[in-house]
Amino acid sequence: MTRRDFLKKAGIWACGLGLIYPVYAFVAKKRFRPPIEVRLRRKLKQGEFLLEPQFAFFETDQRPLAVSRTCTHLGCIVNYQETDKEFLCPCHQSRFTWDGKYLSGPAERDLPRLHVKVLEGEEGYIVQIPRGIL
Repeated sequence: MTRRDFLKKAGIWACGLGLIYPVYAFVAKKRFRPPIEVRLRRKLKQGEFLLEPQFAFFETDQRPLAVSRTCTHLGCIVNYQETDKEFLCPCHQSRFTWDGKYLSGPAERDLPRLHVKVLEGEEGYIVQIPRGIL
């Protein structure tokens, strides 16, 4: 192997590794980040709800329910219309039911449901928000 061939192959390998590492780091960072946990320090009665900046929390007759407030169309924060019991996106008027199901508008997908843990022996809940939702 000549010096020229060695330098050519070494340069190709260096460029390849230089391109592969940032892609790997980006994918690994997205995939392995734990969810954000938000603690709600009070217990809600059946039928009550709570609006947080990132999610809406409802106490239903079956179980507690948390729904992301980020619209699935372009990421605007949806507002809860208590009189209609539905969410409305202020950006493009997508509408969703109180439990996040798509009704109309350009969004075409339901609002993501979030995992809720009921704190035993304490008053409250923990809502887990996956990092990709925010």
